[in-house]
Amino acid sequence: MSKTCTIRDHAERKRSRLIFLLIALFILSWSAVLYSYSPARIVSILGVRNVYIFVMLLAMIGGVSIFTTTLFYTSLVSISLGGVNIIWLSLFASTGLLFGDLVFYYFARTGSQCAPEKYATIIAGLIERVERYSDKKVIFFIFLYSMTPLPSDAISIVLGILSFPVRKMVLPLILGKFILIAIFIELALLGYSFI
Repeated sequence: MSKTCTIRDHAERKRSRLIFLLIALFILSWSAVLYSYSPARIVSILGVRNVYIFVMLLAMIGGVSIFTTTLFYTSLVSISLGGVNIIWLSLFASTGLLFGDLVFYYFARTGSQCAPEKYATIIAGLIERVERYSDKKVIFFIFLYSMTPLPSDAISIVLGILSFPVRKMVLPLILGKFILIAIFIELALLGYSFI
C-alpha cells in the first residue's frame, strides 16, 4: 500500500474507491449512449432549440480524447454554420469541456490516493517538481494549455493527482477553451464565407 493510503482510515479508502467506480460507470454509460445513438438522432431528440445543450453534452464526451476531439470540433463548425450565436455556443461548449475535464480530475484524484507502491514514488516526484512553481505560474500554464485544441483531460489528470485546488483551475480552463472555441468558429465562418 502507498503511504497516502496508510494515513487514511479504512472508511475514507472505501469512499474513494466508490467515487472512482461511480466515475468509471459514468464514463462507460456515456460511451454506451453515444455508441447507441447517432449525432443526428440526438439532435432530433433534443430539437433545434436545444442545440446549446447538445453542444455542451457533446463537449463533455467528445472533447476528452484525442480520437474524439476531431469529431467535436467538426461538429462545432457544422453547428455554427447553422446561424447560432457564437458567444453562447462558445460558452456552452467550454462549459461542457470543463465538466468533462472535472470528471477526469476527480477520477485521478480519487484513484491516486490508493495507487500501488510502485507508482507512489512517481507521484511523489511529480508533486515535488510541480511544487517548485507558484500557483500563479501553474494557473497561467493551465490557461495557455487550454487555449490549444488538445484535450484538457491530460492536464486535468495531472492536476487531480497533485490535488491542485479545483477553484484555482476552473477559471483558466473555461476561459482558455472559450477563447479557443470563439476564435476557431470565427475562422471557420470566415473560411466558409470565401466558398
